[in-house]
Amino acid sequence: MPNLLCTGCKKPMEITTIRHGQRPDTSNPRRLIGSAICRDCDTATGFELEDNAIVYVSGKSGYGSLNTGLSDIVKTLYAEAELCFQMGAADASAAMCRASIETALAQVGFKDNNLFQQIDNAKTAGALDDIEISLAHGSRLITRDAIHRGNLIVLSDIPSMLSATVRILNKLATKI
Repeated sequence: MPNLLCTGCKKPMEITTIRHGQRPDTSNPRRLIGSAICRDCDTATGFELEDNAIVYVSGKSGYGSLNTGLSDIVKTLYAEAELCFQMGAADASAAMCRASIETALAQVGFKDNNLFQQIDNAKTAGALDDIEISLAHGSRLITRDAIHRGNLIVLSDIPSMLSATVRILNKLATKI
């Protein structure tokens, strides 16, 4: 298998085995989609291989780089959001963005029964600025409609949601 450059530290990572988070594409058994975590800087890099050739790598320039201080759970949830987007699963990608924000808020200490209250608590504590609060509520409302009301999310809206999620997660990482 080819080496993949880490999107964080740019060191080569060897993809040698299929692990959790990596799976063949059922529509094309020669394609492998997954995410690799760098052993040096702990950055997740999404990738797509076809016939052992790299055809896609998620990158810093696309949505931003996650702070390495985030927990493995939050980084994995976010990496799955990128992977869902790569697969064309807009609703799943949005749900994983929401899950990563919810988990990060809880890990920083903003625990509550619902995401609205978590975001409100983060606002009151000054953990997020006004723009990040707006982005978090926007993400919450979009995913609420998709998850609870059966409204489909447009795939072209996901890149901005991924970027907003990175910004929110990185801000929360400074509070850990």
